[in-house]
Amino acid sequence: MSAAPLVSVVMANYNGARHLGEAIVSLQRQTMPDWELILVDDASTDDSVAVAKAMAADDPRIRPILQARNRGPAAARNRALDVARGAWIAIFDSDDVMTPRRLERLLARTRRTGAEIVADDQLVCRADLSEGVRFIGEARAERLARVDLATFIDSSRLYSRLPDLGFAKPLISAALIARTGARYDESLRIGEDFHFLLALLASGAELHLQPEALYLYRKHGASISHRFTPEVLAAMIAADMSLRTRLPDRAARSAMRRRIEGLKSWAVSERVMVAAKAGRWLTAAFEAARRPHAWPLIARPIRRRLAEPLKPRAARPLAFSAEEGA
Repeated sequence: MSAAPLVSVVMANYNGARHLGEAIVSLQRQTMPDWELILVDDASTDDSVAVAKAMAADDPRIRPILQARNRGPAAARNRALDVARGAWIAIFDSDDVMTPRRLERLLARTRRTGAEIVADDQLVCRADLSEGVRFIGEARAERLARVDLATFIDSSRLYSRLPDLGFAKPLISAALIARTGARYDESLRIGEDFHFLLALLASGAELHLQPEALYLYRKHGASISHRFTPEVLAAMIAADMSLRTRLPDRAARSAMRRRIEGLKSWAVSERVMVAAKAGRWLTAAFEAARRPHAWPLIARPIRRRLAEPLKPRAARPLAFSAEEGA
């Protein structure tokens, strides 16, 4: 076996053949070439495995691992972590793209600051990677700079004034992961990234933000990241509640309480929408009356529908909670 690489890039893939090759090519174009890609395919039914094997045949740094059955992105990433050999772990989605100097710049930040977790800003783009907008924004990333546990949790709650840092794609010290024993929560199909980072930050580590936008996040209809059904939200609430009492300080526990309350409101709004679409208006009204905090969420699609005829299609926003920037 060859010498251990500096960076192990962890990629979970399910039916991502359409964009998988472009993602891998962006990794191959990194100015920091000392990496391995651990690509765990989660029982895809498209051409993902063929794409991965073909590219691995030409580049020994690519290590495809095939799951026999679909177990979700958390299980796929855990399998990758179990075999990763690098001193650093980089999380990379199979439909996204890295700019060429990304790994080089993030590693430089770790050497300069001693940080064990570093993440950059993201450009949130259309499926064709056009018209990207900054998710955090350079000025805000510079102000945050070092994110502690309570701030991280607070960024991921409903109505937070901060961008949701649970969406970050971090570079993490493998020694920190080994020391904490952190793994992804396999009961979650959405929100698993937040919980993994939460476990690392709860150990006392800080998230350092690189203000450059070096990661291109592709927003498209096939992504599972935005399918917040009542069942998905219930799983997230259960995971949060199981962790809250184990958080190390009062500020973090208070932030988690606010996050849980927000998720409960979100779950109510989703149940109201499900009932309304099914014509069960009394059920929808009863659910809404139980939790007034959810009313702004319930009203949002109604306002959007009413405003739709008045708004030019070209003016519709591209990205969630993103702000423009160079």
